[in-house]
Amino acid sequence: MYKHELYKIFTKKSLYITFFLIVLLLVFANRESILDWVMKDEIYDELYQTHGGPVTEELELMVREQMRASDAGEVSVDQATGDVQFLVAMSGLNLEQLEERKEFLASKIETLDQTTHQYLEATKELEMLKELGNPYGFYLIQAWTGMMDLIEPFFSVVLIAIMILLGLSPVFAEDHAQKTIGLVLATKHGKKSLVTSKILASITYIGVVFISLHFTNFLIQLNGYGGLHGWNAPMQSLVNYPSDYSMSPFNLNVRQFYFIMLMVQFIAGVAFGVLVLCLSNLTKNYLMTFFVSGSILGLPFILRQIGLDHGFFKTFNLFSYLEFIRIERLFDQFRTFSFFGQPILYPTYLIGVFGLVTILLLGVLYYRSKHQQVTT
Repeated sequence: MYKHELYKIFTKKSLYITFFLIVLLLVFANRESILDWVMKDEIYDELYQTHGGPVTEELELMVREQMRASDAGEVSVDQATGDVQFLVAMSGLNLEQLEERKEFLASKIETLDQTTHQYLEATKELEMLKELGNPYGFYLIQAWTGMMDLIEPFFSVVLIAIMILLGLSPVFAEDHAQKTIGLVLATKHGKKSLVTSKILASITYIGVVFISLHFTNFLIQLNGYGGLHGWNAPMQSLVNYPSDYSMSPFNLNVRQFYFIMLMVQFIAGVAFGVLVLCLSNLTKNYLMTFFVSGSILGLPFILRQIGLDHGFFKTFNLFSYLEFIRIERLFDQFRTFSFFGQPILYPTYLIGVFGLVTILLLGVLYYRSKHQQVTT
């Protein structure tokens, strides 16, 4: 039954057409940035020899003097050199802000009662910041940032969501439309086996789509940049690529962060896929499932665009399928939520919440299947 469900999903021509169009979009979207890097790669390599690695006070002072001379017209610099000088100068400011934040937290902790949530939260943040050391500087991480571009931006999330919606919306609805559901439910153990087979086939499909998209993007970046340089750079060096992680408290290098993002996004994709399956079972209509699921995913984005991102709506947006899949705000700063008085990091809390939601949705699927009557 599992193989049959896989066959039903993977024989849909629309999935292959959509995937091909997405690959074309990836190639086109990366063409300009890769070409720009290739034209300047020798300059960047030379700059890395003198400006690369963690920022130091001496390097920051030298760069600021060079920037002053450039602004005064005393010397002229190319765009690549100017970008690197600005990045180094900003790294120095970020390091200063990090030290100020640690001093502020240390002073704040001394004034708080050790039994309060505020004390536990401040202590947790200070411990994480102390582990960072000096995470700021100039690193050659263009290929890694290109791979992460497929994970975070809203447009990229839409592409992944479309593949999930196209593949999974018909999973239950199609059986009802073709009136074949009764044949399966009439067999021994058919009800439970049907749901299990569809869930496993759907997770397999999500895995194949996920691996295919990210592997394709990996090949594009590898071919464009000639290698995966800077894999050991701190994740705080990811500034506006496409998100700013300069104030992130997580002690991870770029490679570790990338694989964590992949894992979290896959879990989020499976959670969203279970929602689509549940709606497909409830509505028994492919188009209804597609649009309702898509609306649930896109609602937080719409609310944010019309200014509803504070109070209740801010919390609602943070705990949404959209934020879970796009990951952007999970790791960009220190953010916790209270669980019986204990501060739990936002990514951990979000995964826990959607873990419970997904279990409930699976329970709904099995319950409806168990009590579904065979009709002719």
